Parts: sequence; structure tokens; C-alpha cells
Amino acid sequence: MSLDLLKRDLEERSFRRIYYFFGSEPYLKRFYLKSLIDAVLGDRTDTDLHRYDGKATDGASFSEELWLCPAGEYKLMLISDLPVTSSVSEFLTSEYCEIPEDTVVVVYQQTELPDLRTKSYKTFRSFVEKNGLMVEVQTVDDATLARWVAQQFRRRGCEISSADVSYFLSVEERNMESMLTEIDKIAAYCNGPITRDALELLCVKTVQARAYELNDLILEKNSDKVFAVWNDLCALRVAPQMILGSLFSCFANLYKLKVLEKEPESVRAELTKMKPFLVRKYAGYLAKIPKERLARLMDSCAEIDVLSKTTRTDPELLVVRLLTEGLELL
Repeated sequence: MSLDLLKRDLEERSFRRIYYFFGSEPYLKRFYLKSLIDAVLGDRTDTDLHRYDGKATDGASFSEELWLCPAGEYKLMLISDLPVTSSVSEFLTSEYCEIPEDTVVVVYQQTELPDLRTKSYKTFRSFVEKNGLMVEVQTVDDATLARWVAQQFRRRGCEISSADVSYFLSVEERNMESMLTEIDKIAAYCNGPITRDALELLCVKTVQARAYELNDLILEKNSDKVFAVWNDLCALRVAPQMILGSLFSCFANLYKLKVLEKEPESVRAELTKMKPFLVRKYAGYLAKIPKERLARLMDSCAEIDVLSKTTRTDPELLVVRLLTEGLELL
């Protein structure tokens, strides 16, 4: 909702006295901050953009500069990482502060994470909501992110299929900034259509993605790669319980798909909460796997979970036992 209000302000060039940017997606925060600066100042950033370090600026000097006249129609005062307990925050929320009509104040939180329970934060938030806009920028939904990834590849002269976009999103960290780095690297390597081989070769997979990779390798009965990935995860000091949870999730989803084997793909995807491309991928394996074996593997996961919590047996040895059993039964 706050982004919709910001977009309307930009379109109508009707600016509030203060904007407070926060949230978990740094790429989008920078994008919307730049959009606001461009809309307010145009080509006058050299003269009318004033930057402040929120942790180093004192309220007295900030209050003096608040009333400086801009060279153009507006000036923009950008404060990065402003603690809500700082003298600048205290000045802004005081009865003595009045932001001029030719001034836009922007608080841009990059690393500052205020305690939302404190009186100081609540006071500052109330001030912003009364005089401006709290702009929360979070990671976008899957469909929007998929369109953005495809668009970024096209801008670099590369086409990518929807299935490969889904694969890219399944292995990459959900951070648009790091995704851009990966997109640049992959586009430069392919210099044309993006292939699955290139994605598998070049994507820097998250730890969670590496854990899920074990599931596919077990289904493919590729024992060499299964234990190569397992050794990599051990070297990264990934908790065996995380691998156990990933394996149980895989076996449980396969069991659900097996039970729903005669249902349409859309029904199986909806009931299992799995993405359609995964339903399609696993369908080819399920024809050869009896339901009883999947049930046995789920029981083994539960047994190993109990053993890891109630005995002194090395949890890594227990997971190796489960990987071996998975390779035998699937």
C-alpha cells in the first residue's frame, strides 16, 4: 500500500514533507529512493541534494540547514541510517520543527534496525505518518520476481524460458541485488539464449538449494554426486538436522504425489503446495516407486530424528544411513 502511495506521489509530483524508507529488499529500496530523488530534483542533484549520516549528524546543525533556500523548486535532505534516539530524530519530532514547503526530508534505513517496541520509535513513526509516508519495501511475490528476472535477462540480450526462470529462483538467494550479479555473470557467459546447463554450472546455490539438490540426486540414483554434495554441506557446517528435514519434506511430498497420482497436475500442485514444474518433474520418477517404499523412508526419517536427539550416535552418520537407504529404495 505504501509503495502505491509513493508511486502516486511521483506521478503527480505532489511530495510530502518526509519519507521513511525501510524494509528487507535493498535493491528495490535504492530503486524507489532514486525515483523519488529524480522526481523531486530532476538534474539539480549537485545543488539541492544534501546527504547526512544519521549516526554522525547532530540536531542543531540539521535544524540550521533545514531552512536553507534551494537553488531550484525543492531541496532534498537525505539522512541515511537514522537512529530514532538521535538528536536529529528528537528535533524532527519536537514542537519546534517545521519542515518548509520547499523541502523534502528522506530517512533511508540501510542497516539501522530500530526496536519497534520502544516509545522513541512509536513517536517517530507517528510523526512520519502525520507529516509524510512510511515506505516499506519488502521482497516481491514470486510472479513479479519471475517477470523481473526474465526482463533483466532480456535487457542483456538473453532469452530465458519460464521453466529456467523457475529453476533460477529455486536455487538463488531471494535478494534482487545478489540476483543481478548472477544475471550479469550468466548473461555474459551465454551471450544469447540461457540454457539449463549454464544455470546449473554458474548459479551460486544457497545452502538450502544445495540441500534440496540431494533430493534430486537420490531420485537419479547418482550416489557419487549425492555424497559429494553431502561432503560439501558438511564442510559448510550445515546442521545434519537441516538435511534430515529437507529429506523428510521430499519423501513426504513424493508420498502425497503418489497418493494423488491419478489426479490432474493442477490438483496435485494445489493440494501439495508444490510448484507445477516440480510436480511434472517428480511424476516421471513416481511411476517406478511403490508407495510402501516412500512410507518406509518417512518412517526412517522419524526414527533417525529420535535417535539424533536421544542417543550419542553421530548425527552425520545417521544422515549418511538415510541417504544410503534413499538410494536403495528410490
